[in-house]
Amino acid sequence: RMLARTRIAVASGTAALLSRHRSVAELLSGGEALGGSADEEISNWSATHSAMPSLYFEPDSTDAVGQVIAFMHAAGQKLRVVGSALSPNGIGLSDGAMINMAQCSKILSVDPERRQVTVQAGARVSEVVEALRPHGLTLQNYASIAEQQIGGFVQVGAHGTGAAIPPVDEQVVSMRLITPALGEICLSEADNPRLFRLARVGLGALGVVSEVTLQCVPAHKLVQRVSVETRAGIAARHAELLQHQHMRYMWIPHTD
Repeated sequence: RMLARTRIAVASGTAALLSRHRSVAELLSGGEALGGSADEEISNWSATHSAMPSLYFEPDSTDAVGQVIAFMHAAGQKLRVVGSALSPNGIGLSDGAMINMAQCSKILSVDPERRQVTVQAGARVSEVVEALRPHGLTLQNYASIAEQQIGGFVQVGAHGTGAAIPPVDEQVVSMRLITPALGEICLSEADNPRLFRLARVGLGALGVVSEVTLQCVPAHKLVQRVSVETRAGIAARHAELLQHQHMRYMWIPHTD
C-alpha cells in the first residue's frame, strides 16, 4: 500500500513537471510569435546589474504593446517594464518577462499656444527637447543625462537640480496607460483624477505608459558656474545658494 502511494505521488509529480514544461514551452512559443526573444541579457546604464529575462519584448506600436500585455495576462505571468535602464540599481530588471517601449518613440504633437507636447513613452528626453526647440519651448526640469525614455522618466518621479522646481511628474498633463484588465485608458485631472495622480509615479505597477502629454516652459539659456567649497563653507552659504534656479552639490570622495 505504501509502495502504491509512493508510485502515485511520483506519477503525480512527473505529470505536474511535464505540465509545467509544456506551459513554459507554450509561453515561449506564444511570446516569440509576438516578437519576444528569449536570449537577451539586459544591463543597466552603469553595467552594475543585469538580467536574463525569460521573454523580452520591444513592440513597435501601441497595438502590439496591448497584445503583449493581453497575452501575458492570459498566461498569468508578470511583465516588467524597463526604459533606458539608467537607474543605478536593478529595480527595472527581471528574470521574468520584460517589455521596453524604445520602438514607440514618436513625437506626436507640439501645441505652442498651450505650451504642451504629446509623445509616445519611448521617446527620449533629448529627442523631445530637440523637437521643442523650433517652437521656442523646453522641458521645465530634466537631469544632466537626457537619454531617459519619457515613460520611465515620469514613472520614477525623476527630478533635476532646482530646489523650487517640481519633479517631472508634476508636468504631466495627461497620459495613456495600457492595462491588463481595462485595456488602454486615458488619465488626467479631468478623467479619473485619483488614478491619474497615482499613475504618474506608478513605477509600471499600474500598467504600461504608452503616451504622455507634458507641460512645457519657454526656452531659456542658463549660465553655469562651478566652484569648490568646503563642508563648512557650504553649511554657511546653503540658504543663499538655494536662491539660484538650479543648484547641486557633488561631493568628491576622500576630500573634505
